[in-house]
Amino acid sequence: AAEEAPAAEEAPAAEEAPAAEEAPAAEEAPAAEEVEEEEIPSYLTDKEKEKWSDIKASFELMKTDAGAAKEQFDQLNNDLGKRSYISMYGSALALEKLIEIDPKQERNAIQAFRVLVNFGKKLPKEIMKPALKSVVNLLIKSGRVRMAVSTLEKYLPHHGDDLELNLILVDTHIQNDDPEKALEFASSLDQDVTAVKVLQARAHMVTWDKNSGGDVDPLNKAADILLSATGKTVEVVSMLGECLQKAGRGDEALKVFEEAVAAGILTSVHQRPDTLTPGLKGQPVWTELQLPAVDITPEEKENIVQAVIYKGLFGDMGGGNTKEGVWGYFGLYEDGKWLSEECKAVPRICKKLQAAGYGTVGKTYVSILYPSSATYPHSAPSNEILHLIIPTSGSTNLRIADKNLVLSEEPVVIDPSFDKEFSNEGADAAVVIVTSVPHPDL
Repeated sequence: AAEEAPAAEEAPAAEEAPAAEEAPAAEEAPAAEEVEEEEIPSYLTDKEKEKWSDIKASFELMKTDAGAAKEQFDQLNNDLGKRSYISMYGSALALEKLIEIDPKQERNAIQAFRVLVNFGKKLPKEIMKPALKSVVNLLIKSGRVRMAVSTLEKYLPHHGDDLELNLILVDTHIQNDDPEKALEFASSLDQDVTAVKVLQARAHMVTWDKNSGGDVDPLNKAADILLSATGKTVEVVSMLGECLQKAGRGDEALKVFEEAVAAGILTSVHQRPDTLTPGLKGQPVWTELQLPAVDITPEEKENIVQAVIYKGLFGDMGGGNTKEGVWGYFGLYEDGKWLSEECKAVPRICKKLQAAGYGTVGKTYVSILYPSSATYPHSAPSNEILHLIIPTSGSTNLRIADKNLVLSEEPVVIDPSFDKEFSNEGADAAVVIVTSVPHPDL
């Protein structure tokens, strides 16, 4: 029994248990640090990696306060010797976000991104690519498409193997109204890629439009390219049908749409947006939707005619959808902002639309259709937006899906992603105000 006493005294071993329990915790600490280490982008410099927690916090702050985030990024750049690419990129992104609050920041954002991409090969691709995409997008939005082209042409050789950037250059050539250059550059890309085929087809369609819709050969070339695409998407099918319709091959277009419906690509032969958001109710005319009314007086309606039409302030509707005559466009709200100069021509109209809560998505504009004018069948690129059409003068015939309407007095709400065409058989110009509203299911 005396010899067993030491066994009883083994209690201290029990006291060691906490130490044993702490061991796993001690072992887990390095693992946690390793996970944190893996989250740090490899393209950062050693000094930037040391500041990663601050850099990451600044990007997080940008979600709620872009102005404060920019100040933090600028301070980080100073602390890191004024040559921290990730800090400069964060500052430029913050300026881009500030445009939503202050449109005047657009110029500063463009300058910030241009300074960044000027570092060329020194800039990590992980920063160069998104910076290049941002500056090109901002330049195009500001109307400087030619500068967007030259910017891409200058820096793309550093990343010539990047298909996305090459496609952006092709698209920018098209937006610069240079379909020949777009086709030339696209010919150097992989011809089996569907996105390449779509841009080639679009370039041919722009060529047809530039020739005022005369020779249909460009449309037939576009249709042949799209027919060869192995992956038939909504965009491919919609564009193919449009080319066939405009080329006078309506029966073939209908067959394409019917096959797409049977294959589950389209939900309807009539609803054909480039991007179809699933789950949204689709109907061509919304009679039950209650929207704020806009009371436009006869004097204000006449002012549109006097101030916009008689003075010739409107431009072409664009898009290559004018079949005959004149289809004019006078923008009031675009790219998230009311157009101050244009609204000076019809100030009371703009104020009433704003007061009613319109001008939050899409576009708001005045559409003018001259007598004996008509459009080709066409559809909007997305089903996420509806159009409120407010007639102000004249009479417009609208065929949308299988419905025929006359727009003369009462406002009408339509889903523009449905196939539609307008015509004016009257003696006077038909004028309507079109404003976008979000789809009620969103």
